[in-house]
Amino acid sequence: MRWARFLAAASCKVATIGILLLGCRSKPSEQKTAAIPSALPRQTTVEQYTTGPALLEPVIPASYKKIAPAPIDNSVEMLRQTAAIVRGSLKSVRFTYDGCAGPRTLYVFSDSSSLMGVSVASTVTLKVLGGPTPEGKWVSVSELPKLALDSEYVVFLRNTDWTFSPIVGNLVFRVESIAGKEVLVHPSGRVVTGFGEDGPVLSAGAVSGMVGNKVRGYKRSDSPSTGEAPASGSTEARGELLRMDGAAKPAPEPPPSDSFFARSPSATEIREAGLFARPAMVPSGLGTEAAVSVDAFMGAVKTRLDRAHAAIGGRLALDPYWRCWSSTPTARLR
Repeated sequence: MRWARFLAAASCKVATIGILLLGCRSKPSEQKTAAIPSALPRQTTVEQYTTGPALLEPVIPASYKKIAPAPIDNSVEMLRQTAAIVRGSLKSVRFTYDGCAGPRTLYVFSDSSSLMGVSVASTVTLKVLGGPTPEGKWVSVSELPKLALDSEYVVFLRNTDWTFSPIVGNLVFRVESIAGKEVLVHPSGRVVTGFGEDGPVLSAGAVSGMVGNKVRGYKRSDSPSTGEAPASGSTEARGELLRMDGAAKPAPEPPPSDSFFARSPSATEIREAGLFARPAMVPSGLGTEAAVSVDAFMGAVKTRLDRAHAAIGGRLALDPYWRCWSSTPTARLR
Protein backbone atom coordinates (compact mmCIF):
# COMPACT_ATOMS: atom_id res chain seq x y z
CA MET A 1 0.00 0.00 0.00
CA ARG A 2 1.41 3.31 -1.06
CA TRP A 3 1.77 6.22 1.30
CA ALA A 4 -1.04 8.73 0.82
CA ARG A 5 0.55 12.03 -0.12
CA PHE A 6 -0.16 15.05 2.06
CA LEU A 7 -1.03 18.35 0.41
CA ALA A 8 0.58 20.46 -2.29
CA ALA A 9 2.36 23.74 -1.67
CA ALA A 10 1.30 25.52 1.49
CA SER A 11 0.46 28.54 -0.62
CA CYS A 12 -2.48 26.62 -2.04
CA LYS A 13 -2.87 24.17 0.82
CA VAL A 14 -6.34 23.03 1.84
CA ALA A 15 -6.64 21.69 5.36
CA THR A 16 -9.52 20.48 7.41
CA ILE A 17 -9.23 22.24 10.77
CA GLY A 18 -11.42 20.88 13.52
CA ILE A 19 -12.35 23.20 16.36
CA LEU A 20 -13.41 21.20 19.36
CA LEU A 21 -16.36 22.53 21.36
CA LEU A 22 -17.08 25.66 19.29
CA GLY A 23 -15.95 27.05 15.93
CA CYS A 24 -12.97 29.34 15.67
CA ARG A 25 -12.72 32.85 14.38
CA SER A 26 -11.50 33.50 10.86
CA LYS A 27 -9.32 36.33 12.15
CA PRO A 28 -6.36 35.94 14.47
CA SER A 29 -6.93 36.73 18.11
CA GLU A 30 -4.92 39.21 20.09
CA GLN A 31 -2.09 37.69 22.08
CA LYS A 32 -3.21 37.29 25.66
CA THR A 33 -3.33 34.87 28.51
CA ALA A 34 -6.70 33.30 29.22
CA ALA A 35 -8.20 30.13 30.59
CA ILE A 36 -8.89 27.08 28.44
CA PRO A 37 -11.55 24.51 29.30
CA SER A 38 -11.19 22.77 32.64
CA ALA A 39 -11.65 19.44 30.91
CA LEU A 40 -10.54 18.11 27.58
CA PRO A 41 -13.48 18.22 25.17
CA ARG A 42 -14.87 15.12 23.59
CA GLN A 43 -13.51 14.39 20.14
CA THR A 44 -16.52 15.86 18.37
CA THR A 45 -15.47 18.13 15.55
CA VAL A 46 -17.15 21.17 14.09
CA GLU A 47 -15.94 21.85 10.57
CA GLN A 48 -14.71 25.35 9.86
CA TYR A 49 -13.74 27.01 6.64
CA THR A 50 -12.32 30.41 5.90
CA THR A 51 -12.27 32.67 2.89
CA GLY A 52 -11.40 36.28 2.34
CA PRO A 53 -8.22 38.30 2.14
CA ALA A 54 -4.93 37.25 3.69
CA LEU A 55 -4.28 38.69 7.12
CA LEU A 56 -1.00 39.49 8.88
CA GLU A 57 2.29 38.02 7.73
CA PRO A 58 4.62 36.34 10.22
CA VAL A 59 7.38 38.49 11.69
CA ILE A 60 10.64 37.14 10.27
CA PRO A 61 14.27 37.91 11.10
CA ALA A 62 16.03 40.68 9.22
CA SER A 63 17.45 39.59 5.85
CA TYR A 64 15.48 36.33 6.05
CA LYS A 65 14.40 35.14 2.59
CA LYS A 66 11.36 32.90 2.41
CA ILE A 67 11.54 29.71 0.39
CA ALA A 68 8.19 28.72 -1.06
CA PRO A 69 7.05 25.14 -0.51
CA ALA A 70 6.43 23.07 -3.64
CA PRO A 71 4.21 20.09 -4.47
CA ILE A 72 5.23 16.68 -3.13
CA ASP A 73 3.71 14.40 -5.74
CA ASN A 74 6.56 11.88 -5.71
CA SER A 75 9.49 10.78 -3.59
CA VAL A 76 12.03 12.99 -5.35
CA GLU A 77 9.95 16.12 -4.67
CA MET A 78 9.68 15.05 -1.03
CA LEU A 79 13.43 14.55 -0.71
CA ARG A 80 14.36 17.80 -2.45
CA GLN A 81 12.34 19.69 0.19
CA THR A 82 14.05 17.86 3.05
CA ALA A 83 16.82 19.58 4.99
CA ALA A 84 17.54 16.64 7.28
CA ILE A 85 16.33 13.20 8.22
CA VAL A 86 16.55 13.17 12.00
CA ARG A 87 16.36 10.42 14.61
CA GLY A 88 15.43 11.41 18.14
CA SER A 89 13.37 10.56 21.23
CA LEU A 90 10.19 12.49 22.03
CA LYS A 91 10.46 13.33 25.72
CA SER A 92 8.23 16.36 26.20
CA VAL A 93 5.12 18.04 24.79
CA ARG A 94 3.89 21.54 25.60
CA PHE A 95 1.58 24.19 24.13
CA THR A 96 1.98 27.80 22.97
CA TYR A 97 -0.24 30.38 21.30
CA ASP A 98 0.48 33.35 19.05
CA GLY A 99 -1.89 35.59 17.11
CA CYS A 100 -0.20 34.72 13.83
CA ALA A 101 1.24 31.25 14.44
CA GLY A 102 -1.95 30.20 16.24
CA PRO A 103 -2.13 27.38 18.76
CA ARG A 104 0.92 25.16 18.58
CA THR A 105 1.81 21.76 19.96
CA LEU A 106 5.54 21.69 20.64
CA TYR A 107 7.12 18.26 20.32
CA VAL A 108 10.51 18.39 22.05
CA PHE A 109 12.98 15.72 20.93
CA SER A 110 16.09 14.79 22.88
CA ASP A 111 19.21 12.85 21.88
CA SER A 112 18.61 13.91 18.29
CA SER A 113 21.04 13.25 15.45
CA SER A 114 20.97 13.69 11.70
CA LEU A 115 20.89 10.49 9.65
CA MET A 116 21.17 12.44 6.41
CA GLY A 117 21.34 16.12 5.48
CA VAL A 118 22.29 19.09 7.67
CA SER A 119 23.38 18.62 11.26
CA VAL A 120 20.92 19.26 14.09
CA ALA A 121 21.24 20.08 17.77
CA SER A 122 20.64 17.40 20.38
CA THR A 123 17.31 19.05 21.26
CA VAL A 124 14.94 19.65 18.35
CA THR A 125 11.49 21.21 18.79
CA LEU A 126 8.73 20.75 16.20
CA LYS A 127 6.03 23.45 16.32
CA VAL A 128 2.95 21.79 14.83
CA LEU A 129 -0.37 23.63 14.42
CA GLY A 130 -3.00 22.53 16.96
CA GLY A 131 -3.79 22.80 20.65
CA PRO A 132 -5.60 25.09 23.10
CA THR A 133 -6.49 28.72 22.37
CA PRO A 134 -7.02 31.60 24.82
CA GLU A 135 -10.72 31.61 23.88
CA GLY A 136 -11.14 28.20 25.48
CA LYS A 137 -11.23 26.11 22.31
CA TRP A 138 -9.10 23.22 21.12
CA VAL A 139 -7.85 23.26 17.54
CA SER A 140 -6.94 20.06 15.71
CA VAL A 141 -5.82 19.59 12.11
CA SER A 142 -7.01 16.29 10.72
CA GLU A 143 -4.12 15.85 8.29
CA LEU A 144 -1.41 16.25 10.93
CA PRO A 145 -0.58 13.14 12.98
CA LYS A 146 -0.06 13.18 16.72
CA LEU A 147 3.24 11.81 18.00
CA ALA A 148 3.71 9.48 20.96
CA LEU A 149 5.60 10.49 24.07
CA ASP A 150 8.56 8.35 25.18
CA SER A 151 8.99 7.10 21.63
CA GLU A 152 11.86 7.21 19.18
CA TYR A 153 11.17 8.70 15.74
CA VAL A 154 12.72 9.16 12.33
CA VAL A 155 11.42 12.42 10.83
CA PHE A 156 11.97 14.33 7.59
CA LEU A 157 12.34 18.07 8.29
CA ARG A 158 11.70 20.82 5.76
CA ASN A 159 14.12 23.13 3.99
CA THR A 160 11.23 25.28 2.72
CA ASP A 161 8.96 27.58 4.69
CA TRP A 162 5.65 26.26 5.99
CA THR A 163 2.51 27.06 7.98
CA PHE A 164 1.17 23.83 9.48
CA SER A 165 4.14 21.58 10.25
CA PRO A 166 7.92 21.44 9.68
CA ILE A 167 7.57 17.76 8.75
CA VAL A 168 7.68 17.00 5.02
CA GLY A 169 4.22 15.60 4.33
CA ASN A 170 3.67 12.94 6.96
CA LEU A 171 7.18 11.53 6.76
CA VAL A 172 7.52 10.74 10.45
CA PHE A 173 7.98 7.16 11.60
CA ARG A 174 8.00 5.62 15.08
CA VAL A 175 10.81 3.16 15.73
CA GLU A 176 9.39 -0.08 17.15
CA SER A 177 10.33 -3.74 17.42
CA ILE A 178 8.50 -6.81 16.12
CA ALA A 179 9.86 -10.26 16.96
CA GLY A 180 13.13 -8.68 18.01
CA LYS A 181 13.57 -6.82 14.71
CA GLU A 182 13.57 -3.05 14.27
CA VAL A 183 10.67 -1.65 12.25
CA LEU A 184 9.31 1.78 11.32
CA VAL A 185 5.64 2.56 11.98
CA HIS A 186 3.82 5.19 9.93
CA PRO A 187 1.29 7.48 11.76
CA SER A 188 -1.48 5.36 10.20
CA GLY A 189 -0.22 2.37 12.20
CA ARG A 190 1.18 0.54 9.18
CA VAL A 191 4.74 -0.67 8.87
CA VAL A 192 7.22 0.67 6.32
CA THR A 193 8.27 -2.04 3.85
CA GLY A 194 10.27 0.11 1.43
CA PHE A 195 10.76 3.48 -0.25
CA GLY A 196 9.70 3.83 -3.88
CA GLU A 197 8.81 6.36 -6.53
CA ASP A 198 5.76 7.58 -4.62
CA GLY A 199 7.46 7.64 -1.20
CA PRO A 200 7.27 5.14 1.65
CA VAL A 201 5.68 1.77 0.85
CA LEU A 202 3.44 0.56 3.69
CA SER A 203 2.11 -2.79 4.82
CA ALA A 204 -1.49 -3.70 4.04
CA GLY A 205 -2.37 -4.22 7.69
CA ALA A 206 -1.81 -2.03 10.75
CA VAL A 207 0.32 -3.08 13.69
CA SER A 208 -0.58 -0.13 15.88
CA GLY A 209 -3.43 2.24 16.60
CA MET A 210 -3.14 5.95 15.93
CA VAL A 211 -1.75 8.18 18.68
CA GLY A 212 -4.45 10.04 20.63
CA ASN A 213 -7.31 7.68 19.79
CA LYS A 214 -7.90 6.83 23.46
CA VAL A 215 -7.95 10.16 25.24
CA ARG A 216 -9.14 10.18 28.83
CA GLY A 217 -10.71 13.32 30.25
CA TYR A 218 -9.20 15.25 33.11
CA LYS A 219 -10.36 17.90 35.54
CA ARG A 220 -8.06 20.39 37.16
CA SER A 221 -8.06 21.04 40.89
CA ASP A 222 -8.97 24.69 40.24
CA SER A 223 -11.95 23.83 38.03
CA PRO A 224 -15.28 25.34 39.13
CA SER A 225 -17.87 23.06 40.64
CA THR A 226 -20.49 21.68 38.25
CA GLY A 227 -23.20 22.04 40.88
CA GLU A 228 -23.72 18.30 41.18
CA ALA A 229 -24.17 16.76 44.59
CA PRO A 230 -20.78 15.84 46.10
CA ALA A 231 -20.00 12.21 46.76
CA SER A 232 -18.75 12.93 50.28
CA GLY A 233 -19.39 15.37 53.08
CA SER A 234 -16.60 17.67 51.94
CA THR A 235 -17.66 21.15 50.80
CA GLU A 236 -14.48 21.71 48.78
CA ALA A 237 -14.26 20.88 45.09
CA ARG A 238 -11.49 18.39 44.38
CA GLY A 239 -10.28 17.82 40.81
CA GLU A 240 -9.68 14.27 39.67
CA LEU A 241 -8.01 12.55 36.75
CA LEU A 242 -10.34 9.86 35.49
CA ARG A 243 -9.01 6.82 33.73
CA MET A 244 -11.07 4.70 31.35
CA ASP A 245 -11.58 2.11 34.05
CA GLY A 246 -13.11 4.77 36.30
CA ALA A 247 -10.32 4.76 38.87
CA ALA A 248 -9.53 8.19 40.27
CA LYS A 249 -6.08 9.74 40.32
CA PRO A 250 -4.91 12.46 42.71
CA ALA A 251 -5.25 15.99 41.40
CA PRO A 252 -2.02 17.07 39.65
CA GLU A 253 0.17 19.94 40.68
CA PRO A 254 -0.76 23.21 38.94
CA PRO A 255 1.49 24.38 36.09
CA PRO A 256 4.21 26.95 36.84
CA SER A 257 2.94 30.49 37.41
CA ASP A 258 4.79 31.69 34.30
CA SER A 259 2.95 29.19 32.10
CA PHE A 260 1.51 30.96 29.03
CA PHE A 261 -1.80 29.23 29.63
CA ALA A 262 -2.38 29.25 33.36
CA ARG A 263 -4.83 26.34 33.07
CA SER A 264 -3.54 24.44 30.03
CA PRO A 265 -2.74 20.74 30.52
CA SER A 266 0.32 20.25 32.69
CA ALA A 267 2.94 17.62 31.89
CA THR A 268 1.26 15.29 34.39
CA GLU A 269 -2.19 15.85 32.91
CA ILE A 270 -0.93 15.30 29.38
CA ARG A 271 0.34 11.88 30.35
CA GLU A 272 -2.61 10.89 32.54
CA ALA A 273 -5.14 11.92 29.90
CA GLY A 274 -3.36 9.88 27.25
CA LEU A 275 -3.14 12.80 24.85
CA PHE A 276 0.09 11.48 23.36
CA ALA A 277 0.15 7.93 24.69
CA ARG A 278 2.15 5.33 22.80
CA PRO A 279 -0.27 2.82 21.22
CA ALA A 280 0.13 -0.89 21.88
CA MET A 281 1.69 -2.99 19.12
CA VAL A 282 -0.24 -5.75 17.34
CA PRO A 283 2.50 -7.69 15.48
CA SER A 284 0.00 -9.98 13.76
CA GLY A 285 -1.08 -7.03 11.59
CA LEU A 286 2.16 -7.28 9.59
CA GLY A 287 1.37 -10.72 8.20
CA THR A 288 4.06 -12.13 5.91
CA GLU A 289 5.27 -8.77 4.58
CA ALA A 290 8.91 -7.85 5.18
CA ALA A 291 9.47 -4.67 7.15
CA VAL A 292 12.61 -2.58 6.80
CA SER A 293 14.94 -1.38 9.56
CA VAL A 294 16.09 2.22 9.88
CA ASP A 295 19.36 1.41 8.10
CA ALA A 296 17.60 -0.39 5.26
CA PHE A 297 15.13 2.47 4.92
CA MET A 298 17.91 5.03 4.72
CA GLY A 299 19.63 2.88 2.10
CA ALA A 300 16.46 2.93 0.00
CA VAL A 301 16.23 6.71 0.37
CA LYS A 302 19.83 7.10 -0.78
CA THR A 303 19.12 4.92 -3.81
CA ARG A 304 16.23 7.18 -4.82
CA LEU A 305 18.44 10.26 -4.42
CA ASP A 306 21.25 8.76 -6.50
CA ARG A 307 18.89 7.78 -9.31
CA ALA A 308 17.40 11.28 -9.41
CA HIS A 309 20.79 13.00 -9.01
CA ALA A 310 19.22 14.86 -6.09
CA ALA A 311 20.40 15.69 -2.59
CA ILE A 312 19.04 16.39 0.87
CA GLY A 313 20.12 19.59 2.62
CA GLY A 314 19.68 23.34 2.66
CA ARG A 315 18.27 25.52 5.42
CA LEU A 316 16.58 23.75 8.33
CA ALA A 317 13.19 25.50 8.69
CA LEU A 318 11.82 24.97 12.21
CA ASP A 319 9.65 28.12 12.51
CA PRO A 320 6.26 28.76 10.78
CA TYR A 321 7.30 31.74 8.69
CA TRP A 322 5.25 31.07 5.54
CA ARG A 323 1.76 32.39 6.36
CA CYS A 324 -0.32 33.22 9.45
CA TRP A 325 -2.48 30.22 10.23
CA SER A 326 -5.83 32.05 10.04
CA SER A 327 -4.97 33.64 6.68
CA THR A 328 -4.38 30.23 5.09
CA PRO A 329 -7.52 29.20 3.14
CA THR A 330 -9.26 26.13 4.51
CA ALA A 331 -12.24 24.20 3.22
CA ARG A 332 -14.92 21.77 4.27
CA LEU A 333 -14.07 18.09 4.22
CA ARG A 334 -15.56 16.58 1.07
